[in-house]
Amino acid sequence: MMIIKINVNQSEKVLDITNAKKIIISEKGENKYYTVRLLYYLMKSIYNIPRLYGYLKGDPIESWRQNFEKYFLQLLKSDLEISSTFFKGDFEIDQPSINISGKIDNLNISVKVILKEKPINISQGIQGNFQVDSFYFSKLERIKPYIIPSSRAGLLYAFSKFLVYQYEGAPGIPKAFGIAAEFINSMLLPQGFTDEINNHKIWVNQENNYVYVDDNILYNATSDVLSLLSLKLFLTRGTEKELLMIEDPEAHLDEEEKELVKKWINETKSKIIIVSNEKNW
Repeated sequence: MMIIKINVNQSEKVLDITNAKKIIISEKGENKYYTVRLLYYLMKSIYNIPRLYGYLKGDPIESWRQNFEKYFLQLLKSDLEISSTFFKGDFEIDQPSINISGKIDNLNISVKVILKEKPINISQGIQGNFQVDSFYFSKLERIKPYIIPSSRAGLLYAFSKFLVYQYEGAPGIPKAFGIAAEFINSMLLPQGFTDEINNHKIWVNQENNYVYVDDNILYNATSDVLSLLSLKLFLTRGTEKELLMIEDPEAHLDEEEKELVKKWINETKSKIIIVSNEKNW
């Protein structure tokens, strides 16, 4: 079970990540976007926590708690700092064996970790370190987050040349581009990729490593095709261990296209959080 409370600009949300297949946040104003973007970085920090048995000194249980707290703070602060993403608010992540809470005021971030359960009959030395680390990681719920921003069509226009996975050199765009980088870098297409959107062929031209729509490079496509492409990719290839955060799925789409997206949402294996002014998703 994972319950996350996020309070941004005096707007609090309580999200049951484990039991809810689909969550819709449809309040007016900008706070809903800040809530989901902070949630993205919190989920990412949990997902990227390393195994900690090699870092434990002294009491392995307390050492594990301290190291988890340290690495969670480092991961969260690094992502927000590199991407120049700033929030003001507080959060609480509650799981059966661990509670993580914190406050954020731009880059002034504090984190507190409480262990709700403790293993018993722990051995001495490195074996005890493995036992403690295995105990908590076996109970820690980690879901890989993805974010699909409302500006997705514009981002695909701007960064289309970075969409194809490169065998040499670093793929994608630098993390300093913030949410844009998180989106583009998680959408990389393999060599030989092909698909169809609204009777248009989407394919990777392996001669120049560009994505094409029919006979034209991707940045000549219409906004609805680009929006549908990103939504289809994430929704149709999603797994049970992923959380998709979709901002304004209706953006650029007509009624028929929205019905198609609803079908993908209902069929996806992933958990979904939708941020939209429309409630009928």
